Amino acid sequence: MVRELVWTDLCSGIGAGFPYAGCKYAELNLIATCDTDEYAQDILLKRYPRAICIKDVRLWVSVSQSLPAVELVTASPPCQPFSVQGKRLGIEDKRDCFPALIGTIAHSTPRFFCIENVPGLLSCPIRPGAGAGTYFTFILSAMAVIGYDVEWLCVESGHFAAPWRRKRLLMVGFPRGIIPHQSRPWIEQVREQLSCERDSWEGRGLQPGLAGVEERTVEGVLVPVGVKNGDRVIRRRREALGNALDPRVAEIALRRVLYLNRLTQSPRTK
Repeated sequence: MVRELVWTDLCSGIGAGFPYAGCKYAELNLIATCDTDEYAQDILLKRYPRAICIKDVRLWVSVSQSLPAVELVTASPPCQPFSVQGKRLGIEDKRDCFPALIGTIAHSTPRFFCIENVPGLLSCPIRPGAGAGTYFTFILSAMAVIGYDVEWLCVESGHFAAPWRRKRLLMVGFPRGIIPHQSRPWIEQVREQLSCERDSWEGRGLQPGLAGVEERTVEGVLVPVGVKNGDRVIRRRREALGNALDPRVAEIALRRVLYLNRLTQSPRTK
């Protein structure tokens, strides 16, 4: 029997990405979420009542002392420091959470980690004026120093018939040397998963489209999606959803972790 992975999610937002995608897997036990935004914290506590909510990833080291040993860390750090649509300040952007995240992984020594971000992270300089891609090189080097290998690929929501592309970079990390040489390449698993998704669409006659066309204000008034309004709750909701990771994309990384976890615990790899 494959053992359960004790799991914490950092930079969680409203938990619509990794936490939501992982709910259906019995092998994953979410014990903690984390976000600095008070609105997001409120949503996380309501959506995942069995998990504590930490207010800042930089508090993890002190809080984790009272928690079970974590075997899986997932994270969706802010993408503004790396997005091609921004200033790309990299490590000099105060919103950059990667140093704190790397420190958390070094302290917790999980069996696996999953991180997602914008594809712009692959080409972002570590700071303005530095060479292209130096920030991603910094991440890989830092992970190597603390003993982790990393796989990565890019997937977009458009692969799941969404009406938007929403391309994301996914990274999966594991201790160096833990993965057997006979493991399947990640890209093969992704192709298989997407093929099953496409078969499902054809069977249901599914066409890309929005999940809903209206939002309800606190006063109970229905407002068409995309229409400007002054309702504070709707503004916060739209901002949170706009920053959320598509759970179908998050599941691609989680399924890779579950596959590797089963593989490394099979009798022939011990």
